[in-house]
Amino acid sequence: MPSREEYRAHCDAYVAAVRDLCTVPEIRSALEDGRGKPVDHCQHLHRYLSRLTHKQPDRRAHYTVACLIAHERPARRPTTPAPDPERPVAWLSRRNLGATLARAAKGRTDGPYEKELQILIRLSEDLVHRRLPGLIQQLLAAGNPPDFAVLLADLTYLTSNRLRVATRWQDAFYLTAPTPPTAHATAQPRTQEGNDA
Repeated sequence: MPSREEYRAHCDAYVAAVRDLCTVPEIRSALEDGRGKPVDHCQHLHRYLSRLTHKQPDRRAHYTVACLIAHERPARRPTTPAPDPERPVAWLSRRNLGATLARAAKGRTDGPYEKELQILIRLSEDLVHRRLPGLIQQLLAAGNPPDFAVLLADLTYLTSNRLRVATRWQDAFYLTAPTPPTAHATAQPRTQEGNDA
């Protein structure tokens, strides 16, 4: 098993490799068709992804993320500078799905993206994979792409540490969104009707 740091480096390399594949329209179209299906139902994708995913933990996470990346369009792809090996960005400070949803929510913690997050963390792993393509397409269309490498790692860990991933997503959502009003700040003063002696 690779170390955590090695696996995170693999996730970055995998995203770059899939984006390279997606420069060929026919391959991009084939990958789009994956749409969260189990690996055994993606026979047409093995020719593109087997070399990249062989012996990796949770191949389904890899296939799902490849499908999600294929929905990017080069004109909308984020232009991120090449990482500086002298000053690497700490993995946990990179945006996970919760932070991405919070940015899409534009400050609202009571809207559809919070509901989507609450649904995702309660779904079975299979249903998470099936639901993500529609959600990610919405985020991409709004110009708010997720960090696909972080998403790949989270989907991989979802198999063995579901509650920790759910907590990270929720923490990131609520820490990214503005602080909600407290119960004390919104409480209305009580009137003393009928208490005059």
